[in-house]
Amino acid sequence: MKLDPKTHAWLTDDAAQSLFAAFPDGSLRFVGGCVRNALLGHEAGDIDLAVQLEPPVVMAALTGAGIRYVETGLAHGTLTAVIKGVPYEITSLRRDVETDGRRAVVSFTKDWAEDAQRRDLTINALYADMSGQIFDPCGEGIGDIQAGRLRFVGEAQARIREDYLRLLRYFRFTAWYGGDKPLDKDALSAARDLQFGLKTLSAERVWAELKKLLTAPDPSRAVRIMGQNGILDTLLPEASNSDGLDLYTALERREGFAPDPLLRLMAMSARDSLQIRRLTERLKMSKAEAARLRGWADDGSALDPYADERETFQTFYKAGKEAIIDRARIRAAGEPDVIKSAHWISFADKAANWIRPEFPLTGKDLKAAGVEPGPAMGRAMKALEALWLRSGFMADKDKLLTALKMFGM
Repeated sequence: MKLDPKTHAWLTDDAAQSLFAAFPDGSLRFVGGCVRNALLGHEAGDIDLAVQLEPPVVMAALTGAGIRYVETGLAHGTLTAVIKGVPYEITSLRRDVETDGRRAVVSFTKDWAEDAQRRDLTINALYADMSGQIFDPCGEGIGDIQAGRLRFVGEAQARIREDYLRLLRYFRFTAWYGGDKPLDKDALSAARDLQFGLKTLSAERVWAELKKLLTAPDPSRAVRIMGQNGILDTLLPEASNSDGLDLYTALERREGFAPDPLLRLMAMSARDSLQIRRLTERLKMSKAEAARLRGWADDGSALDPYADERETFQTFYKAGKEAIIDRARIRAAGEPDVIKSAHWISFADKAANWIRPEFPLTGKDLKAAGVEPGPAMGRAMKALEALWLRSGFMADKDKLLTALKMFGM
C-alpha cells in the first residue's frame, strides 16, 4: 500500500527532503501517528520518524546537514530536529531490554521488525518512506486500520506491563478511532486486570494522556467502558461520572460547541471544592487549569438565568465570567427541559459577551483623599466597591469620593 505524496505533502516537502538527504538511503522512515492518520484520512499531526542509526550518528548527520536539533530523550534514542520552527522527532530503532511499567532500558537495533514489536498498537507500528510506500513489519497494522480494530502488538498484557500508560493510551485511541466497533477482548481484559499499574505513573504523564482522551470528538463511549470496568474509579475517583460526560457531549453536539477537556472533566465531577482541589493537585495541573477548575467548584453565586440585567452583571463581576460560563453550560447539559436548558445557554452566552467594567478608584485616589495606606484603605476600598456594585457600576469616581467623605473614612 502507498500514500500519494500529492495528497500528503508532508511526505516530500522541503523539511522531509532535508531530513532524508541527511541520512543514508533507506535508513529513515516516517512512523506512527502521521502514517496512521494518513490511512484514516485525518490530518497528519506531528511528524515522527524512525532511523536505523544510533543517536551519536544521527546527531553527526544532522550537524553535517546544518539541521538544528534538541536532545529530547537521548537515553531512549530520541532527539528532535527543528526546521523553520517545526519539530520533527527522530528516534533510533530500539528494543526494550528492561521495563518496570514506567520506564524502559533500551538497546538499539537496525531491524525494523524489532522496533515494531515494542510499539503499543498495531495501527501505530507502521512506517513509510518518502515515496509513500508503507511498511507493516507486524503484518497486522494495515488490516486493523481497514477493519477498524484496535489491538496491541503481540500479547496485550506484556505490552501494558512494559508501560502502564499504554492502558490509558488504548482508551484514548478507542475514543478517537474506535467508533462503535467492539473492543478487542484481550485488550480489554488486560486493561481491567492491570489497572492498578496506573497508580505507579507520574501525574504529568497521566494528565497529558487524559487531556488527549477528553479532547476526542466524542470520548463518551470510551469513558463509559472505562467506568464499567472499574478503570475510571482507579484513575479518577473524584471524576468518575460517565453519565455526566454523556449529557455534556450531547449538549456539545446540539449547540456546536468545540471539545473542551476541562469542561468535560467538570461534567464528570461533583462541584465539591475539596475534591476538586485534590484532583488538581494529584494530577499536577497547570496553574491556569487548576484555577479554572477551582473557580468552577468554589463559586457560591446563586445563578438565575431569569434575573434582571443589573443583578446578572453583579453576579458576573463577583464570580468572574469564566466560572459563570462553565457553571451555566454544565447546568444546561443536566437540564432535561429543552427550554430551560436553552435559558442556561443564553446565560452563558451573555457572560461570554460581557465586558468586565473597571472599578474607577485606585489606591492613589484614596491616598490623595487622605486615607492612610494599610487596613483602613483596604476596608474603604471594599466598601466603595460594594457601593459601586449596588449602583449597577454607574457611580463614577467623584460620587465614590463624595461617599467616602460621608462614610467618614
